[in-house]
Amino acid sequence: MSTLSVLEKLYYGEISPCSEPTPTTERYLEAKDEVERLGEEIIAKYPDCKELFEGYADALHITAACEGLQDYERGFKLGVLLMLDVMTIE
Repeated sequence: MSTLSVLEKLYYGEISPCSEPTPTTERYLEAKDEVERLGEEIIAKYPDCKELFEGYADALHITAACEGLQDYERGFKLGVLLMLDVMTIE
């Protein structure tokens, strides 16, 4: 039985970096809990601003996703550049 190449795995959808699980490090989980706690505290303190705050939080999530995509693209380009560099070593 043959194994699929990386390109074949990409083609068949077996590799999907954006579907990888979110980080599970202690630092990430603590920060996530703090964000949730602070968001709840803000809404409790300023209930009239709940819709505005939720719009703000949604916009932050969108910017974070765009930053993640850009970082992924940069990392991929760097990997290709490293591969090209290694291929030219004699």
